[in-house]
Amino acid sequence: MTAGGFGPSSRRAELCVLAAALLVFCFLAVTIALPAEEDAFIYYRYAWNWAHGHGLVFNAGDAVEGFSGPLWMAVLALLAGLGLDLPMAAPAVGIACGAATLVATYALARKVGLSRFGRLAAVWGLALSYPFVMWSRSGLETPFYSLAIVIACAAYVAAEYPLRDGHGARFWIAAAAPVVVCLGRPEGLLLVPVMATDRLADRRDYAGALRYVLPAAVGYGGYLIWRFVTFHSLVPNTSVKLYPLLIERSGSQFLGYVLYLGGLTLALPILALLDDRCQRAERRRLGFLFAVVCALSFFFNFAAGGDYRLGFRYFVPTLPLALVAIWYGFELLGGGQGRISRLLSSTGARIALLALLFCGPLVFLWQSPPKIRGWRQQVFEPWRDPFSETSHWGVQIALWMDAHVPPHSVVAFGQMGRVPYYLARRGHDVTFIDTLGLIDRPVSQIYRFDRKLKDFLRELGAGKSVAQALETGRQQRANRVAESILARRPDFILIETALEDYRMMKALMENPQLKAAYREIEGLPPGKPPYVRIFVRDSDP
Repeated sequence: MTAGGFGPSSRRAELCVLAAALLVFCFLAVTIALPAEEDAFIYYRYAWNWAHGHGLVFNAGDAVEGFSGPLWMAVLALLAGLGLDLPMAAPAVGIACGAATLVATYALARKVGLSRFGRLAAVWGLALSYPFVMWSRSGLETPFYSLAIVIACAAYVAAEYPLRDGHGARFWIAAAAPVVVCLGRPEGLLLVPVMATDRLADRRDYAGALRYVLPAAVGYGGYLIWRFVTFHSLVPNTSVKLYPLLIERSGSQFLGYVLYLGGLTLALPILALLDDRCQRAERRRLGFLFAVVCALSFFFNFAAGGDYRLGFRYFVPTLPLALVAIWYGFELLGGGQGRISRLLSSTGARIALLALLFCGPLVFLWQSPPKIRGWRQQVFEPWRDPFSETSHWGVQIALWMDAHVPPHSVVAFGQMGRVPYYLARRGHDVTFIDTLGLIDRPVSQIYRFDRKLKDFLRELGAGKSVAQALETGRQQRANRVAESILARRPDFILIETALEDYRMMKALMENPQLKAAYREIEGLPPGKPPYVRIFVRDSDP
C-alpha cells in the first residue's frame, strides 16, 4: 500500500481486482435467497398486457401509469414482446445493470482523481453492499436508474471539471445523459437543477446551465406530452402519495442509512468542502457529487415520507456516488499539510475507513449469507418460478382466485403484485381496484399532496390544533377511500389482516355499506390464522 494506491502498480493488476469485484457481486446476486419482489409484478403485468395486445395498462381499458420507471417499463415490455419469462429475465437484466454500475463507479472514481486504493475500495464497497445486491435482483428499476445516475455524473465531471486541460469529455454526452435519469424515476428530474445550479455557481456559466436544461426540457417535455395523451396525467400515479409529515419513518430510515455507511463517514465530504486548502476544481467535483446524493436520495426520502419497505430503496441509487464522495473527501483531507492530514494519509486511517464502510455490508451478509448447499431449492427454483412456492400467501391467494373468482369480476385488493400477474398469465380476466392506490387513480387522487395540504389548512382555519388538523384529515381521507372502493361495487373485497389496523382498512371494515352488502366467506390460508379475509358481494343485499 502506497500513497498512490494498493497492490501492484500495473494497470492489469488493477483491472484484475475490478474483475474480482464484479465476480463477487454476481456471485452474491445469484446465491442470496431473496423472495420475489412484489412490486416488480406490477411491471410484469403491464408488460404482459402490452405484449398480448391489451396496451400499456394494468386493467384492460384503464390507462393509469402505475409504474415509476418509464425506461425500465420499456425494457420489460421489450422482453415480454420477445416471449421471455419476466420473473426470470427481469432480475437477470437487473443484475447485469448492477454489474455495469460497478464499472461505471470505477470510471467515475477515475474521473474525479481517486487513488487506486480509493477507487477500488469504492467499487468493492458497492459489490458487497447487500441492499444494492438485493435491489439489483428485485426486477425493479433501481439498478438501471442507478447506472444512469452514475454515467450522467461521470460524464458531467469529465466535461466540466477534467483532471487535465483539453481532456474533457464531449459536452453533448454529458447534456444528454440527464434525460435518461429523468426517465429512470420521477425524482431523477432533480438532477437537472443540480447541474444547472452548479453551472451558475461556477463563475455564472449561464450557457453551461442552458446546455443541461434545454435537452432535459425537450426530452422530458416530449415524454410529458406522451404521458398526458396516454395516461391523462402529468405525473405518474405512483408519485402522488408524497407525505413529508411521516418524519418518524423517513428520519429513522435516514439514520439507519447513515449507520449502515459507518456513522461518521458522511462527514468526510462535508469537512473536505469546508477545507479552504482544497483546490477549486476538487471542491467543485466533490460538491457536485454530494449535492446529487442529497437531492436525489436524502431530500426525496424526506419529501416522500420514507419508503414503506426496508432496504434503503431510495438511497441505493446514489450509493455509488456516496461511496466515491466519501473516499474523495477522505483523500482531499489527507492531501494537505499538518498533523491531521498526515494522520488521514496513513495506512491505518485507510484501513479504519475501509472497516467502517465494510462493517454494515458484512453484517447484512452475515445475517443473509449466500446459499451454496441447497441452492437449487432455496434460490434457483423460486427465482425460475415464483409460483412454485405454494406456501406463500400470494400464491395461495392467486390459486384461490383462479379457482373461485369468475371471469370479468372486479376485485378490491391491496397487493397488486404476483396475484394480478398470475391471473393475467393464466388468461383469467379480472379487474382490480387497488385499495392502496398505486395503480388506482381514484384512490391515489384522494392522497394527492396538494389535497392533503388543502385539508390541513382548512382544518387549521377552523380553529383546530396542528395535531387535530392532521388527525381529522387522515380520518377523512380514510373514509373517502372506503367510499370510493364501495361505490364501484367490487364483486370481491380482500382485506389483509396485517393491515386491519391501517386507518383506511378500518374505515372500510366499519363502513355500513360493507356490512350490508358483503359477507365474509373465507380466510386464507384455511385452517390457520388468516393472512387475508375474503368478502363477497351479495347478489341481493
